[in-house]
Amino acid sequence: MAPEGVYVDWRGNAVDDRKHGGIRATLFLYVLFMLRSCPSSANFSLVAYFHNTLHLDIVTSSTLICYLVGAVSVSAALMNFIADACIKRTTVVFAFGPCVVLGYMLLALHAQLPALHPPICEINKEPNNCEPAQGWNLTLLCLSLLMFAVGEGCMRACIPSLGRDQFSNDHPKNSQLKSMFLIWLKFANSLGAIIGLAFLVWIENNLGWNIGFMVCALIVLVGLLVAASGTPFYQMQKPSGSPITRILQVLLISSKKRQATVDVIELQETGKADCVDKSGTIQVNETKAIIRMLPIFISCLLTYLPFTLLMTLTIQVGSTMDTAAGTIRIPSASLIAIPTAFHMLMQPCYSRVLAPLLRRINPLQLIGSGLVCGTTAACVAALVEMKRLKVAEQHGLTSTETGVPMSVFLLVIQFFLLSIMDTASFGGLTEFIQSEAPSWMKPAAPAVQSFLAGLAAWSACAFIQLVNLATRHGDGGRGWLDGANFNRTRLDRFFLLLAAFEFVALINYSFWARRYTRNLQRISTVESDSDNSEV
Repeated sequence: MAPEGVYVDWRGNAVDDRKHGGIRATLFLYVLFMLRSCPSSANFSLVAYFHNTLHLDIVTSSTLICYLVGAVSVSAALMNFIADACIKRTTVVFAFGPCVVLGYMLLALHAQLPALHPPICEINKEPNNCEPAQGWNLTLLCLSLLMFAVGEGCMRACIPSLGRDQFSNDHPKNSQLKSMFLIWLKFANSLGAIIGLAFLVWIENNLGWNIGFMVCALIVLVGLLVAASGTPFYQMQKPSGSPITRILQVLLISSKKRQATVDVIELQETGKADCVDKSGTIQVNETKAIIRMLPIFISCLLTYLPFTLLMTLTIQVGSTMDTAAGTIRIPSASLIAIPTAFHMLMQPCYSRVLAPLLRRINPLQLIGSGLVCGTTAACVAALVEMKRLKVAEQHGLTSTETGVPMSVFLLVIQFFLLSIMDTASFGGLTEFIQSEAPSWMKPAAPAVQSFLAGLAAWSACAFIQLVNLATRHGDGGRGWLDGANFNRTRLDRFFLLLAAFEFVALINYSFWARRYTRNLQRISTVESDSDNSEV
């Protein structure tokens, strides 16, 4: 029996290990997470809908995707807080999860109603003569994206935590089962992503966006119904307060009582710690630990900024290239399925092959390796774009947007590098928090990571707008990314700028990571000397 008052069933009663929790309960969550991932993975293809149907320009399309990605990540952090502090995770999932279904239904309605679209125009042939959607025509679109972000963030944050709740802490074997659950959950997520990238993207581009969005809604609805059918088997923890609240309290107290904190530290350093209240000492140590981590957080925020821009712009530019694979046309967004399949196949052998190798790398090094891949991806993107623009000019295609005789498969390399950055840097930050933060902060690691990723995506919106505005002062008053015709842009220069930005951010991160490591070593040496002197 799990400890009474900690784990309860859906009715709030004490759980019975014979009926609640365990592997059986997680099977329902695997299905939901996989079916949720199907349409979610295909969302980067929305830029094709923005461009081809709504005739939005490059900057506006990219900005909308960045807003969406940021909203999903921030929503995940917020839902993590709500589930820990206010209501049970199952309640959060089934209360906010249907927002995804509603969001896709509103998108289907937007795609179905011609009144919400601009006049029909062949934007690929006449990119400069098409009227874009604007004003109230975009209201329903923005509302649907907001609904999706709330629901997607909820499921992304709560399903992994709810799955871990199925293995209580009263048995040593459950620790290994929790780790295995997360591995297979990632496998289910990758499998769903491959299905979405292979089939849903094809449906949206060939059968119509309205049909594609409705299929997405039905898939998520089926996943929620399957998960709801497993409710009698779930065990869950009662809300006991969020660690995020404690983080804010510690930072607030440290800012208001800075002098008091300094006095306590001075007493500790002069050997008069007996005069200090024990709880105050603990609070000081927690405050110092979080403050030491802040430069790492800010550095990661800066390094994450180019990620979403590289993804969405690469997918957009892929539509101007040769997408043929024999007799089949492959949308550029579907190329993400290749690195996703690699990650999926690696998950079953993670514990035996990858885990022993990764133990030799600390989380800070793991983050750094991901950032190197991000910088390399930006450089590769710039080189490929230089070649694409040169080929377009040689074939006289600068006035149209399609038909550049270059294979879209040249984009696979940067997709692969970006997927490694996603796994290494984002996952490395979570591991860093879980290994270095105070014990009460460790459960908030995914929420902190999601919040930083969301801020980075929103910052990317301002970044692309400012760069395009600043570059209008030269080149005949035309910004690097003005208009809807990629063959007339200077996207190669923008990718080089992203590469330079990522490289500078990497140097900044390396500085703070080394400083953090040296500070830990110094603190460890001081504590060791103190212990020896007491003996």
